[in-house]
This record gives sequence, structure tokens and C-alpha cells, in this order.
Amino acid sequence: MSTTDYAPPQERERWGSRLGLILAMAGNAVGLGNFLRFPNQAVNNGQGAFMVAYFVSLLLLGIPLMWMEWGIGRRGGHFGHSTCPGMFQSLTKMRWAKYAGALGVVMPLLVVIYYVYIESWTLGYAVQSATGTINAQDSATHFNNYLGSDAHFMGVDGMTGSWVAIGFFVVTAAVNLWVLSRGLSKGIEIVAKIGMPVLVLCAIMLVARVLTSDSFEGRTAVDGLNIYWNPSQWTALFDNDQALALFGKGSAAIWLAAAGQIFFTLSVGSGAINTYASYLTRDDDIALTGLATVSTNEFCEVVLGGTLAIPAAFLYFGMSGVQEASSGSMGLAFITMPRVFDHIPLLGGDGGATSVAILGTIWFGLLFVAGITSSLALSQPAMAFFQDTLGMTRNKAAVAVGAIILLFVIPVILQPGVLDEIDYWAGTFGLVLFSTLEVVLLMWVFGSDRAWREIHFGSDIRIPRVFKWVMTWITPLMLIGMLIYWGITAAAPTLFFETDPNGHPYDADTTQGAWIGRTCMLVLAAFFVALVAVAAKRGRFKDVDDLAEDS
Repeated sequence: MSTTDYAPPQERERWGSRLGLILAMAGNAVGLGNFLRFPNQAVNNGQGAFMVAYFVSLLLLGIPLMWMEWGIGRRGGHFGHSTCPGMFQSLTKMRWAKYAGALGVVMPLLVVIYYVYIESWTLGYAVQSATGTINAQDSATHFNNYLGSDAHFMGVDGMTGSWVAIGFFVVTAAVNLWVLSRGLSKGIEIVAKIGMPVLVLCAIMLVARVLTSDSFEGRTAVDGLNIYWNPSQWTALFDNDQALALFGKGSAAIWLAAAGQIFFTLSVGSGAINTYASYLTRDDDIALTGLATVSTNEFCEVVLGGTLAIPAAFLYFGMSGVQEASSGSMGLAFITMPRVFDHIPLLGGDGGATSVAILGTIWFGLLFVAGITSSLALSQPAMAFFQDTLGMTRNKAAVAVGAIILLFVIPVILQPGVLDEIDYWAGTFGLVLFSTLEVVLLMWVFGSDRAWREIHFGSDIRIPRVFKWVMTWITPLMLIGMLIYWGITAAAPTLFFETDPNGHPYDADTTQGAWIGRTCMLVLAAFFVALVAVAAKRGRFKDVDDLAEDS
């Protein structure tokens, strides 16, 4: 068939400006993980050694995957496909590929289901900070009461959901869906243009206040930076005995944690970047813009996120306080940081309620902005699938996404273990699995030469040619190696109920939660695979001849 037999929809959305695109893409990457998960992972997985592995993983995995996903997405958009089912089939001409591509719709939606709930906690705490109702001196009890449980998130017993927490969740979900219903340029892009500068400004204000704090019991916040930046620890990456002696885990585990953080922080392997990139025109640059997105994310994560929570915790509570804070990323945000703010002098005072109110509002406000820019991006693949693949209107698509979130969040709130199970398979292991599939299809099936040309269409810079070799061999082989090692050492024990996603033995509650979580994932995956089949019968995934420039 000729390329004239199939024409992409005429009314596809487009980004309003390049700045809006960069900020929206950065908002997708910059999320709660930049300020919470990154410090937690660095402290618990090698500290200075982790940082070396982190930057190596950024160069060999993160940046190449970012360019590849932008390339897959922009090419798919040229054929009228905004989600991975259509992108994968047009890329490979293989009919089964569209069903594998359904993972690029299911996985981000699964993450959104619990991510919006956590995001709503930050909104609730921002409001409570502003109204002076946070009990910073007993922040653990306050957090438990907020969630309506005897244990906090990532803890032991799960949550029952207080009416206050549920109320803020409904508000947060409604805000997300309203923005999505406004569309790309009038909704997501406006939020990114306003939210990202506000987020960076708030983070800089907090970092400046933490780093200029007076010493406390002989410690300074700057001393806390040594936790990350101790170059003498890097040899632990290649000396397993040293790694075990220093950090209680082997060298391979440090590498795996660093690579996992790169996937999480850049949102590669989720399908969200592909969808955002699909709204580009064929001549829009992706080489320089993709690099700008990565740079913005790394500034927010390493410079701002890494200079904020852990140095502040070290200043007032010492290394024992850092270890306690890093035992769970949610504990760092909602338990440790209010205690930190209670100590920081502000407006000529000695800390206390005024500091907690002002600094807490800024802290939880920036977390909320970071959360909503990410949740919007993770929701967009499902929105695009309902709109472009099934022909729904934007408002009906938003209602469909909202209905799925509200239905599946119920077990997340009520049953211990559900959230951790979904987060592990869809938001952690699944990212590596899907990225491996993407790279193999693009570089080995579609072809490295054609992929290299695709990435450079309309580019403002020439990517160093060594990255072609990296993307063809180093990146896919590293991903395959990660899947094998991770599958044997961690995924298999979790799959067969030997250890839970946090490395602890399954008990009765978490076993039940795991079964419920897995059932939710399988049901949603089957639902979207069925929808892909329906769309295929309607002719939505017709094979298309290669573009002239691919020849």
C-alpha cells in the first residue's frame, strides 16, 4: 500500500511553544522522586559510590533512552499514533507489536492510580502547614492520624484512609482531570509554564535557607553533603567485599539501584515521553530539546533535591537522623522535614510554629507541583489512547481515565501491600522491561542507521557519533543484563512470595495485598489489550510504508 492510503488525523494536538514542550517534558521527569526517592536511594545504596554509578548510568542508559523515546514518539505522531501500540506496529510492521505496546499505556496509568493519592498528601500537608495545624514535634503520629492508620506509607500495616486524606485525594484527582480535559496547550503546557518556575524558585529558597543555617551541635548542613560526595568510596563499585563492609550490600546491588533511579527520575520506560513527543512536528528538534530536558531534571534532582532534605536532616539530627529519615522516602517528606523546619530560625525567631508554617508550605507546595506535573504526563498516554485510538472526545477520555483511577485506588487505600506490589511491577521492574523492548525494536529491528537518522531529523545539534554505538550495543546489553540479574536476585523471589518488594518476608496481609495488586494489574492490562484488538478491527493500526527519508 502507499503512504497515501493512510492519513493521520487532521485535528491532532500540538505543543504551543518549544519552551512549553521543554517545561512539560521536564515536569514529566521532575517529580516526587527527585526530592524524596533520590536522597533515599543515595544514602542506602553506596553514597559516594552510588553517585559514580548514577552518572555512568545517566550517560549510558538515561540520555540514550531519552533520545530514543523522543524519536519513537515523534515518528509515531507523524503516522497519527500518540501511544505505543500504534508506534510499535508502525516501527516494526509486526502485528504483535501493538499488543506489547499496550504496556506503554497500562503501566503509566497503574502508577497514576497510587501516585495521585500520594500527591494528594502533599496538598493536604501544604494546606495544614499554611493553617498552622501540623504537629511537627510529633510528626509521626500526626502523619499516621492524617492517613487514618497506625502505620505510615512504606511501613508495615497500610492505611485505612481518613476522611481528610480522602477529601484531599478527591480534590487532587479532580484538578488533574480538569487540566487533562483542557488539552495539551491549554492545560498541561500552562501548568508546566507556571509550575516549573515556581517549583525551582521554592526549592532554591529552601536550599539557601538550609545551607546558610548556623551550625548545630558542631555540625553544618554543608557537612551533610559529604554523604553524597565522598570520592574515596567509588572503589566499592568494583570491590564486592568493600561494598558489603561499607554499605551492607554488594557492588552489583549499588549499580542496580543507581540505574533504577535513572529510570525512575527521567520517566523513561513508561510510555509518557513517547506520547508527549508524538505531538511534535516532523521537523521539530529532539536532540537538543531532549538534552535540555535531562539537564533540567538533573539540576532539580542532584543540585536541589540532593542539597535539601539529607543535609538538613544531618544538620539537626546527625547521621542517625539521616539513616532514620532515609528508611522510607515518605517518612523523609512527612515526618523528618517538619521536625527539621521546627528547628530552623526564621524571621528573627527560634524556629517553632512560624518556621513550620512558612517553610512547610513552601516544601509541600513544591512537592505538590512536582507531583502534578508528573501525574499529568503519566495520565496522558491513556488520554491519548482513548482520544486518538478509540475516537473519544477529550472530556469523555478524561471521564474514562478518572473512572479507572477512582475504581482502582480503593484497594490501594484499604489493603496493605497493594501499593507496593503495583509500584514494584509497574513503576520499577516494568520500566526496565519496557525500555529493553523499546531499544531492541528501535535499534535492532527498525535498524540503528535508520534510528540515528530519525533522531537527527530537524536537530539543532549533532549528537556525538559514539552515542550511536552506545545506543546500538551498550544500552541494550546493559538493559538485558539488568533484567537477568534483577530477575534472578529480586523479581523471582518477589514473584514467588519469598520476599516482598521492600525485601521483607510476606505476611498474611501483604500476601493478600500482593494478590489483589496483581489482579488489578492483570485486569487493567487485559482491558487495554482488548481495546487494542477492537481498534485493530476498526483499521486503526494499518501497516504504513516507510517514509521516503527512511530509505
